[in-house]
Parts: sequence; C-alpha cells; structure tokens
Amino acid sequence: MVNRKRVGLMSLFGVTLFLAAVQPAVAQGTESTVTEGLIWGLNSNLLYVAVPITVLVEGILIYTVWKYRNADEAKPTQENRRLEITWTIATAIILLFVGVASYQVLGNPYVSATSDQQVESPGNMEEIEVYGQKYIWNFEYRVDAEGVSGSGLTLENVSLDGATVTNVTGDGIRVENAQISGSSIESGTLVNGTVTGAENTTGDDVSFDGVTVESAAISDATIRNGTASSSGTMMMPTNRDVEINITSRDWLHSFHVPGLGLKQDAFPGEWNTIKTRATETGQHQLYCAEYCGSGHSQMLGNVTVVSQDEYQRFLVESWLEAQS
Repeated sequence: MVNRKRVGLMSLFGVTLFLAAVQPAVAQGTESTVTEGLIWGLNSNLLYVAVPITVLVEGILIYTVWKYRNADEAKPTQENRRLEITWTIATAIILLFVGVASYQVLGNPYVSATSDQQVESPGNMEEIEVYGQKYIWNFEYRVDAEGVSGSGLTLENVSLDGATVTNVTGDGIRVENAQISGSSIESGTLVNGTVTGAENTTGDDVSFDGVTVESAAISDATIRNGTASSSGTMMMPTNRDVEINITSRDWLHSFHVPGLGLKQDAFPGEWNTIKTRATETGQHQLYCAEYCGSGHSQMLGNVTVVSQDEYQRFLVESWLEAQS
C-alpha cells in the first residue's frame, strides 16, 4: 500500500513537471493569422492526445520498475491475446485521429494552398508579390483607390480631354483643368501640369493622347491596377484575405515569418503562393530560411500588419511617391 502511494506521488510529480514544460509552448500560439491559428490548433489537439498517453506509459514504466526492483531474475511473460488486440485497436484509433486532424489542417488552403484552390472571402483578395534576391526582400502591391490627390507627379502615356492651354514654352505645353485617364488612372482631374511629347497648340477644350505630363497635380482620381513597392518591410492589412505570391530573382530562398505561421520557398522563374488572413496588428520578423550564400544570415526583413485604412493610405502614398 505504501509502495503504491509512493508510485502515485511520483507519477503526479512527473505529470506536473511535464505540463509545466509544455504549457509555455502552447501559449506561444498567439494566432496573429488564420494560418497560425490552424497550425496551433492542430498542435494543441495532438498534445491533448499525447499527454495522457505519455502519463499512462510513464506511470506503467515507473510502477513496473518500482514493483520488480528487488526481483533477482526476470520471468518470461505469458501470451495475452486480449491485451495485444486492445493495444493494437487503441493504436489504430490514435493514428486515425492524428491522420484526420492533420489532413483537415494541412489540406486547408490557408496552410498549403495550390493553384487550383480558392479561399472563400467576403471581399476582394489583396495580392502581394514577394521577390527574394541576395540579400534583400522586395515587395510589390496592387493599388486600387478612389479620390486620390497629389502634386509634383510625372504621368506617362496618359490622355487629356477638355484641357486649357495657359502657356507654351521650350519645356512643354502648360495646361490646367483637364480630365485625365490612361496608364493606371481610370479617371480624374488634372489641376495643372506640363505636357511633353505633343505638338504645340493653344486654346481651350484641347485634347492630348498618349502624352507625358510633368509637374502634374491631380485631384479626385480613381486608380485601378496601379503598382506600389517596398523593400525590407512588407505591409499587410488585417481582417482581409491576402494572397502572397513568392519568387526569386537569382537564387533559392525561403520566405519565413514564424510569428504569422508563414513559410514558402522562392525559386527563380517559378511562383509559390501563400494564402492567409491577419487577425491583429503588429510587426513580425521575416527570415530567409534557405541558405543562399555568405550574406544569408543578414537577409532579414519585417512584416508589418496594419489596419485596412492604414494599409490603403500606404498604397496610395507609395503609388504617388513612385510617380514623383
């Protein structure tokens, strides 16, 4: 009786130490993205199975060692078919549970997306292109915005309608108050600017086609399929599906953001895709997880998750900066 109590206390102590060890690991899952939540949910479910099995096996082992600690000679065990059938069925059930749980997560498009999988989303999916190269990360974004205003811009291959020509100089044709379209500008107002690459003309209600406008000021413009870019830091919106398309410009790299549960290889001439959705704002470390040369350890970056409004402001400001 005393021996059993000692064994029970030892087993309880062991279980306490084990749970204390695994609890910090479970707590690491902050679920900053849907992807990370799925991965940590799978880890937690597997731990719920592994912990009782570990406690049972260790308890039996400790009990057996303690009970037969004074035995001089080991005796052979007798055949027990009921016991063998029981642990075979139990093992099969455990493996079935692990397999089904893993398939549900690993087959989810947020975890292992392929080209023929689609993520159902209430709104348009945000697209970000990632380019790995020695030893930096570059990012490109699609810009769709309305009500955009800016000045000091250089706009190429645009068309103007209803322009008023105010002056003609050696630098070009100075115009104002025109409707502008072309390139990534769907529509908008050109407040003023200097047209180059066109024949000199004067008057009101003048049209230009396929020209470049320098020192342009625009207002209330609608941007469609514009492009913005950044280096070193990737911006992401919260609560919106994001498709991250990854490639390399020179070598094998690997896009890895542990804090968001994201990892995908980057191959030259090929595209790999990650689909995810961030659920909270914050900044996360970006690594290259594939050795790519002497500067591999310095190929770092950041992924900054911001609100949708702040992300939209970033896109517009980056697009305007690219036209300056």
